[in-house]
Amino acid sequence: MIDLVALKDFLVLCQLRSFSRASERCHVSVSGLSRRIQGLEQWLGVPLFDRRKAALEPTDAGLRLQAVATEVVYALEGLRKSVRTDARDRQQRIRFCAPHIMSAVFFPDWIPRLHSDFRDAKFSVESDNLPECLALLDEGAADYAVALFDAGGAVARRVGLSAEGGGLRWLGLGGERLVPVSAPNAAGRPLYDLARADGQAISFLGYADECHLGWSLRPLLDGLDLDLQQSHNASLTDGLRLMALSGLGVAWLPLSLVRGDLDARKLVRAGGAAFEVPLRLRLLRGEAILAEQAERLWQHLQALARPAADAPLAELVAG
Repeated sequence: MIDLVALKDFLVLCQLRSFSRASERCHVSVSGLSRRIQGLEQWLGVPLFDRRKAALEPTDAGLRLQAVATEVVYALEGLRKSVRTDARDRQQRIRFCAPHIMSAVFFPDWIPRLHSDFRDAKFSVESDNLPECLALLDEGAADYAVALFDAGGAVARRVGLSAEGGGLRWLGLGGERLVPVSAPNAAGRPLYDLARADGQAISFLGYADECHLGWSLRPLLDGLDLDLQQSHNASLTDGLRLMALSGLGVAWLPLSLVRGDLDARKLVRAGGAAFEVPLRLRLLRGEAILAEQAERLWQHLQALARPAADAPLAELVAG
């Protein structure tokens, strides 16, 4: 079997045309270098160098092998470098997947804070709908999934998370709230006031069916004695926010997304605390051991969380 080290030594010998100088460059004895070249000659079945001349000269077979060996060594060295780089990158990379809303209300603040404790880590975030995110987690294409879950467990049940967990573990990362907001009228009151509806129809800006925030909102809406008319919807929260800013209706949006609009009075609350939906931010992972930095993150967050934060999934499903 041909030896890559022997090929590399052969190329050095072709360049320097001297066994003594090539052996120094290759950090091998002259006799060791000679044995490697003889091994190549035995494999090929012909001499590679004309040793009868004063200056070492490659034979025709040697020149042909030199051309091929140059390409082979270059390709294999490139492959090794690429594989090692990929392996090193995998150990350093922490891969998150999350619904689109998390790119607006969570990661812009969280990733910079993490970076101060994980300077050697590389972070990547893929956005998709929650079922697709959980599929990436199950396939091992992501280390963590991050999403907002309601206290009643509607989201967990919608994506098929059972009390047994199916090999998933989770940590709590904080809270969020869906708050009803509306553009203000000239007097600064909400154009669509849930508390003063008095049986009148209210334009409702709803989430598209695939959005997990809409699943959290549905139990509250089903319990309200209001005539909500859904004329518009969107799959992304920022789309609903823009509709609300345009005065098209009332939308339930994450408080962290609209806090600036509320402070600037571009939006106002359309109802009190009774119309809000409390949510909990969860970080989910599988049971398998993760790459170095990803596993280190879990240990780091466990140390910061309350003792019961690494809880059975039953608590998440049940709320």
